[in-house]
Amino acid sequence: MSCHSARANQFRLLLFQAAYWLMLELRRAAEGTALARAQVTRLREQLLKTGVLVKVTARRVWVHLASACPWKEAWSLIWQRLSVEGTSSA
Repeated sequence: MSCHSARANQFRLLLFQAAYWLMLELRRAAEGTALARAQVTRLREQLLKTGVLVKVTARRVWVHLASACPWKEAWSLIWQRLSVEGTSSA
């Protein structure tokens, strides 16, 4: 860790854990697609950086896909799987 205080290092570790958990959930939700065994770098580049616009409001998170997004079908399937799991566990 590169911070001077223990609390700051602890917070950074928490952020790293959250990012790792997000990537594991994306990979798990991508089962049955071409991205099922993708590494973290590929998931980040193909799903989170290419053709996706995320808007956050006070009540919702909007995800807009470009019409020519090459991973549109996979992204839609992953999003559907994540949203169904999120509503069933609440």
